[in-house]
Amino acid sequence: MGDFLAWLVWTVALLGVGLALAYRRADLERSTLVLGASLLAYSLFSDSHWLWLALLWVLFAGLASLNFTRFRREWISARALRIYKTMVPEMSSTEREALEAGTVWWDAELFTGLPDWSVLTSLPAPRLTEEEQAFVDGPTEELCRMLDDWKIT
Repeated sequence: MGDFLAWLVWTVALLGVGLALAYRRADLERSTLVLGASLLAYSLFSDSHWLWLALLWVLFAGLASLNFTRFRREWISARALRIYKTMVPEMSSTEREALEAGTVWWDAELFTGLPDWSVLTSLPAPRLTEEEQAFVDGPTEELCRMLDDWKIT
């Protein structure tokens, strides 16, 4: 029972290190170094079975290989993209036009999860062009005068 408990403590500690790195959003190189050092300590000081340690080192080698940009792009990303392209439908002309219509502007900031609010507050207030203002003051105002709220609702 003592061997199992020691193995469990070491394994939970190793998982805890990995989860802490993920929670702190540590970059790939730092994560690799910390996990490598943790795995080395785990290998040296725990009395885990050699087969279990070999499996962990193989998994670690797979993670460490992601540090090599060229390898990652050619062997992982490119192949994953090829598979992904077979699963998604072709983009319609309407979707393409919508994507090419402009930028994502402030929405991109919001979807990062940590928007820089100073960017939004520093933007000038939007203004209508003369043509737009004339439309609001003319036909739109006339339409509003013609409407009867009591009859509409």
